[in-house]
Amino acid sequence: MYRLKTAAVLPIAMRSHRAASGLLALLGALRCALGAEVSDTPTVEDFLRRNSVSATVIGDYVYMDGGEMSQLLDGKKLETGRGSDPVNSTISINIGKSWTSSAITMRRINRPWGSKANQMIWTDKEAGAFYVWGGKWIGGRNMTENALWKFTADGNGGGTWALETPENPNLFNNLEQYEFGAFANTGTTGYSVGGLASGWTKKGRSHNQVVPGMVTFNMDTKIWQNGTTAFSPTDTIVTASAEYIPNFGPNGLIMLFGGLSFPHDTRSTAEQWQNAASYDLQNLTFFDPETKDTYWQIATGSVPPRPRSKFCVTGFETSDGGYDIFLSGGYNYRDKFPYDDAYVLSLPGFVWTKLPDPETGARQSHTCVSVGKRQVLSIGGTDTGWAQPDPAPQGLLLFDMTEMKWKTSYDANAAAYERATVIDTWYNNGSLDVVEWSSNAVRDMFASKSTTDPGSTSSPSPSPSGTGSESESTPVGAIAGGVVGGVAGIALIAGIVWLLMRRRRKNNGPGPGTESTYYDDGRDAPEAAKYGSPMESTYKMEPQELNSQRPYAELHAQRPYAELPVQHHHADATTDSSATFTNPLLGHTAAVEMDATPSR
Repeated sequence: MYRLKTAAVLPIAMRSHRAASGLLALLGALRCALGAEVSDTPTVEDFLRRNSVSATVIGDYVYMDGGEMSQLLDGKKLETGRGSDPVNSTISINIGKSWTSSAITMRRINRPWGSKANQMIWTDKEAGAFYVWGGKWIGGRNMTENALWKFTADGNGGGTWALETPENPNLFNNLEQYEFGAFANTGTTGYSVGGLASGWTKKGRSHNQVVPGMVTFNMDTKIWQNGTTAFSPTDTIVTASAEYIPNFGPNGLIMLFGGLSFPHDTRSTAEQWQNAASYDLQNLTFFDPETKDTYWQIATGSVPPRPRSKFCVTGFETSDGGYDIFLSGGYNYRDKFPYDDAYVLSLPGFVWTKLPDPETGARQSHTCVSVGKRQVLSIGGTDTGWAQPDPAPQGLLLFDMTEMKWKTSYDANAAAYERATVIDTWYNNGSLDVVEWSSNAVRDMFASKSTTDPGSTSSPSPSPSGTGSESESTPVGAIAGGVVGGVAGIALIAGIVWLLMRRRRKNNGPGPGTESTYYDDGRDAPEAAKYGSPMESTYKMEPQELNSQRPYAELHAQRPYAELPVQHHHADATTDSSATFTNPLLGHTAAVEMDATPSR
């Protein structure tokens, strides 16, 4: 497979974009001259891979927008400059009836602008519409100015696109466009935390730049907001995920998962991606979307290893008032391999359960949505590149949350979601009663939730797609974050990302005769040297000095936790349901230690 590379003498992205776009256009013209045309919905036999798709659910349809795809043409390999092509249509799938991935009908819907990857997507289910913003222009093609697009569904798998005019255009026009933000939405407001701006997200940008802060968009008032109060020089987050949890707290909560942190002035070179500080998946941070009060809580059980980027999450409400969040896959930039695992975080218990690994192997840059009453639809993702066919037909893989099974078929008649026995047993054994809460505020939000109330009449349902505190919380104040103009010096959401990185390490090691049941700092993540980095760029980045030190958020001391019986697929992981162990991130005061020779 030939890949387009720009000579190092081209110092800025603009020239590279022109060269790349020109060559790609030439390749496209040659392809047309030969009578070959790629399709946004190729046959099962011709489909290879898709990734970086944005997806949501409205009514009986899943809508997929943007992203890239590789395919064969009439069964033959297509040699292109990138190995993939933009998906230029919005695609819908009917989930009102059952289907299999190998025999599914996909509907193409015209879109009036060039395709992008890694877009933020916010869904207004009440209005039957969704919005896309940000992302990168694939291959630098058809780049335009900052714009927000709205798709209005017609109820039959179709719909129309239109530009959405903001009520405060001056602020909107000055927002930096970026990708890799952690996004979610409530019923009325979209949120995006952190991200990365580059020459692929904005025409003329000469280098990569991490984006601190948070941007919000109110879907009712059409007003954008951002903050400008600097809080910390190191608090940034990229390639993370966010999930809106509607049934805890007075306004619901938005929880952040995984991702990496760079200094504000970094250019995010390939070496810096490998050495970036990572956020763990044990000390979880979440915030009230209305008050912006920020909280943290230690999770137990089979905590997913880190560093982890480009994974997917989606959630389900339970009949007893709980909420379970599915997480799968992703990429380890430090050790350069994709993950092939999956987990569920159960709330209110803050307990992780290891799920069976998918037989279809590792994947990153995929998207997950909750479909039906208890199924996860995983869309796309690549392992190490574009050339090898996805073992999942059309890149569509399903997971039944109750049965804990991977499938390639969707069951429109599946019963309501009931927790798997292993999770249900944890609650029935009274483990929620011995959770050590980080604060009274967090305890009041979660411990008061009944998980065994037989009188509950609520029905479990998938989460919306994309979708006054005590003194222990960290108030954020007005909606904060966002990036205006040139990124540097603009603020982040005060408190959210700060809590993720500025915590006190406590470490006394496991108690006598016990071993940890989580993956400390992600350093026990399985290594796979054969996997290469997925970072691809067709223009030369500015050189950037970087020392060999690697930051990890550290903490000190030890405390016991109620544990869930765990299942590990790594040979060096151990199981002890009564283990006392060291936490990778605890507290909310700063202590970041540098590790020049990180352990593996």
